[in-house]
Order: sequence, then C-alpha cells, then structure tokens
Amino acid sequence: MQYPAALRLVDDMAMTKNPPAAASSQAAAAIGASGARQSYVDLFRGLLIAHMGLDHASLMFNAGRAAEELAAGPAPVFAGIGQFLTRFTGVPVAPGFFFMAGFMVALTSMARENRGVTHAEVTRRLLIRGFVLILVDALLMGLPRALMGFYSFMVLTCIGVSIIVTALLRDVSSRILVPIALGILLLHPLLDVSWLPLPLRAVLYEPVREGAFRSLYPVIPWIAILLLGFVVGRDSLQRERPVKSWAALAAVSFAFFFAVRLYGGYGNAYAYSSVASLQFWEFSKYPPDLPFLAWSFGCIFLSLIVLSAITRNGTPALLRPFAVFGRVPFFFYIVHFYVLGIAAAILRTKFGLVETFGIWLLLLLIMIGPCAWYYRKKRDRPNWITRYI
Repeated sequence: MQYPAALRLVDDMAMTKNPPAAASSQAAAAIGASGARQSYVDLFRGLLIAHMGLDHASLMFNAGRAAEELAAGPAPVFAGIGQFLTRFTGVPVAPGFFFMAGFMVALTSMARENRGVTHAEVTRRLLIRGFVLILVDALLMGLPRALMGFYSFMVLTCIGVSIIVTALLRDVSSRILVPIALGILLLHPLLDVSWLPLPLRAVLYEPVREGAFRSLYPVIPWIAILLLGFVVGRDSLQRERPVKSWAALAAVSFAFFFAVRLYGGYGNAYAYSSVASLQFWEFSKYPPDLPFLAWSFGCIFLSLIVLSAITRNGTPALLRPFAVFGRVPFFFYIVHFYVLGIAAAILRTKFGLVETFGIWLLLLLIMIGPCAWYYRKKRDRPNWITRYI
C-alpha cells in the first residue's frame, strides 16, 4: 500500500518485538535525557483536560449550549459567536486525549523496559490499566448514570478498551498498524451497523442517546486515534528531532481537512452554504467525521511542536498548573465530574456564557490543590491505586 511521504515518516523506524540494538540504545538515551519531553507531554495533557473541564462546565451550567454534534441529526445551532468558539476550540480535545493515551503507552512502555521491567510485565500492567479504566467508568462514573436509569459506554471505557488492544498489538510493526488505523479513520463513514443488536451497535460504532444502554464513544473509530498516537510516540523515541515529522504530519492533516471540507461530499456529516460561513467549521463528533478528525490531528501535531519548543528550558511558571493537571489526568477527570455534579445539584440553574467561564476558572483553582497532592502521593508513596489512577 502506498501512502504519503509524511505518513512514511511515522513508520520509517517502526519497532518490532526485537528492535535492533542501536535503535534500543537510541530510545533509551532519548528517555534518559528527556526532561523536556516529559514537560511537553504533561503540559499538553494538562491543557487538554483543562479545556475538557470547560466543556463539562458548559454542559452543566451553560443555558445557551448547543446540542451535541451527532452525525445522525442536524448540525447544532449556536446562539452566538461566543457559544460557537467555546465549542469549536474544544474540537481537538477528545481526539487529543486518545492520541496522547497511545503516545504515553509508547513512552511509558519503553521507559519501564529500560528500567528492567520485563516485556511481559509491561504488557500485564497495560492490560490492568485498561480494565481499571473500564471498571472506574462503570462504577465511579457510572453511578450517577445508574441512578438516572441507564448505562453509558463513555470515554474512559473506550480508552480502556483501546489500551487493552494496543497492549496486545504493541509488538506489531508500524508498517502494519499505520495502514490499519488510517483505514479505520478513512473508511468508517461506510460502516452500517443497523443490523446489529443495539448494545453492540452502541459499543462498536453508533452513538446511542436514548434507552437503558447508551454511548457517545464507540470503539470505532476512536481506537484508531489511540493506535496512531502509539505509533507516533514510538517513532518519536527514535528520532533526535521528532518535530520535523510532526510538522509534516500537521501539514498533511490541515491539507486533507481543506480538501475534504471543500469537496463537501464523502466524510462530511454536515453541509455548508458558504466557505465564509460558520457552517463550514461545524463537524460531527459522534461519530467524528473526516473534517473533525483531520482538523484535530492538525491541531494535535501543531500543539506538540509549539509545546516542545516552549518547554525546552522548562515549563513556564504561568503554565505549571496545567502541567500538574497533566501529571494526574485520570484523577482530575474523576474528581472534577463530582465537583461539577454536586455544584449543579445544589444550584439547580443555568447561567450565561460569562458566568459559565467563571465557574470553569473556579473549578481549575479548586482542582490545583488536590491534583498537586495526588501527584506527590504518586511520586513519593506509590501503591497499587496510584499506579493506575
């Protein structure tokens, strides 16, 4: 299969189960001398989860929030440019989470093996982490849903399933993983799962918003995003300057976005009346259409380039709180939902966009202390719980 030069950059140094000694030593050196690498990873994850907090604050408190971007329904109608930008700036957030989850699987796996942890033990830990994500989503996050009378296959479950699959496939060459992941992303609009039982449709591909079994993040196509993140992370460990490949991939992503969106046919969930209209920038998220995916990947690679440059000499003081969030994103995710949920249950009212932003900023201030405390606990007194949450 032929694919663009920019994508060949991803798998030029594809690792196999027994990589060459030179490649292994190069990766080990990269990890050992990579304080900056860890800085940009933590900062990016922290910025992602902070913006996610904005979206969830908007979900619970924003009276003018538009409807969800379901491919099966009409495009959402935004009350104004502020409402639109609040949602649009969050387009790369969910793909970014999946991508960085795969990226971190690559980084942490290699780091652990270079510390002497066996290959089999690393795989076992990844499998456990995947199952922990599924269990937490079903119990801790699923309790409020259960009280409302339904179970929902949500983002943590989907990431958990994807990590389990990636753990089992992490020895496969990137020359195989890249075409598989790209095939899923490019061809998923052709899928028809209407003949399957509803729960299976919800898990595999079709978002379901009514009934006792619901979903927003079915495995297809989100698992492909995590797989690509794993490949890019694995490749980055073997490059002295991975920024060059990220720049090429960002350019390809943005070019593909404009080609697909301007064409307006296959892969576009929503039509638009003019290139100059807001409709041009409205995409489906559930499931993600091709413009949504292409724009997200462009933003992800551009963010990696910018943040790796910013953190070359350490994380700027102004951005350090976000790095704290990025060190414990799972903890932030669990706690912030309950903070917002309890506040919403007490206030029982909706607000305007300005008030919603105020609630979001207050949430971030509230979360700094617990996240810093939990990170110190993970670092200084690690145990089974802190290893996986």
